[in-house]
Amino acid sequence: MKNTSLIPILLVSLLTVTCEKTEHLVTYPESYPVFETAEVAEALITYGDSISLNVSLSDKVTPLSTLEVQVVVNSTVIHTETIRTKGNTSEISRRYSIPFVPNCIDAASVKVYLSSINVDGYTSDLILNTTTAYRPEIPEIWVVPTSGKSYKLTLTDPENLLYHGTGMTYGNTVACRFATKVDKFNKVDWSGLVFGKSGDGIGLISQGGDPVTLSDPTLVGISEITFDALQFTASVSGKLLEPVTTLDISVDLLPTSLDGKDFRGNNIYFGQGVEVTFTGLADLQTSLPPDYFEITGPNTAIFLGPNAIYKAYYYPEFDYLFVEPQPNVIYPEALWVCGTGMGRPAAPYQTTTSWNWNSPLDYAPCRLVSPGVYQFTVYLKNQPDGFGFGTCDFKFFFKRGWWDAAHEINASEYTVGEPLYGLYVEGKYGNVNGMTTPFEGVYKITLDMNAKTLTPVKIN
Repeated sequence: MKNTSLIPILLVSLLTVTCEKTEHLVTYPESYPVFETAEVAEALITYGDSISLNVSLSDKVTPLSTLEVQVVVNSTVIHTETIRTKGNTSEISRRYSIPFVPNCIDAASVKVYLSSINVDGYTSDLILNTTTAYRPEIPEIWVVPTSGKSYKLTLTDPENLLYHGTGMTYGNTVACRFATKVDKFNKVDWSGLVFGKSGDGIGLISQGGDPVTLSDPTLVGISEITFDALQFTASVSGKLLEPVTTLDISVDLLPTSLDGKDFRGNNIYFGQGVEVTFTGLADLQTSLPPDYFEITGPNTAIFLGPNAIYKAYYYPEFDYLFVEPQPNVIYPEALWVCGTGMGRPAAPYQTTTSWNWNSPLDYAPCRLVSPGVYQFTVYLKNQPDGFGFGTCDFKFFFKRGWWDAAHEINASEYTVGEPLYGLYVEGKYGNVNGMTTPFEGVYKITLDMNAKTLTPVKIN
């Protein structure tokens, strides 16, 4: 009897809880938020100023939820914000800066897109388009280096906002800021706009901001600078370096150490088709990389690569001059090869035993022969490795150093000539491998990315 008497009480309790839950499920008739007022106070601004947004919202039936704000200048979204709104009325005031950044056109419309949403998800939209942004006036710009003389740039192309200056006497590298005002010593007057290093490019900087570095190693010196005030870029020009016609190993290359080994090295400007007279090499036939030089005499050779500043490393132990593009040159200007079982194409022959980028003894550069066609000449030696593959094992890379699979050549997609094979197996995806057939010799290898072929030709 006691147990049975509890049933009515439990039913009453359950009904009470159910009723309480039902009472909290509030629904509203369909309604939409109303913009009672919405305005941007400023009609005209200069880039770098701010705008003041004032909005008054209401919804007499349904409580408000959020206000979405987008500030757009010249089709570029400058600011995005979600503002929480509560109750049936809401007042919002915000300030948004309009930055002076690259590609700011003059007299651009500043548009503010508003979307008010109530708790049932019904939305009202509004666009404010009452403000115009103007570029600041810049009658002149000064190049102010961290050391050395400052020079004035004048507006030579008003339509494209290009400022140009001549008669400069900088080296082929200069660290500088671009100032719209200078003091009596022609140094930066920070009360004006100043451009300097911003991220990876040029932008407005505050007092003490970093200078930007302009450089062109192919110049004897920088004598002209052009500043693009629309895109915030700078370019330099001057007298071009002349390609070397003589190279003295003991004079032009400086002692250096790579991977614990003694080298001599330097940046050398080689010109395509220019004959170079060498001093300090015993035999050009065995001392120069055949991909980059055609021997024309006992001490002379014509350079085959395109005009550029190259790295030249002389290895005294083997009397060999390694020549390669600068370390930051990447595909398509260059391809790089790294792996095992390969080495420079001259006696005494020596092969790599591990995958490394520590010195020119570890890898090989490819010369760009024509668009999509690369060549390198190398000594190869292959033996079975005991696992069904060969000790000659290498791959083509888009840069000198590790990257990722998307920046490597997948040799399995190429027709590879014997004695090499393109692999598609776990752990050796895309490698070029000698497999289990022993061989050795000097091979000229051509990679044709257009025809998808890799052709090795034994030359010694």
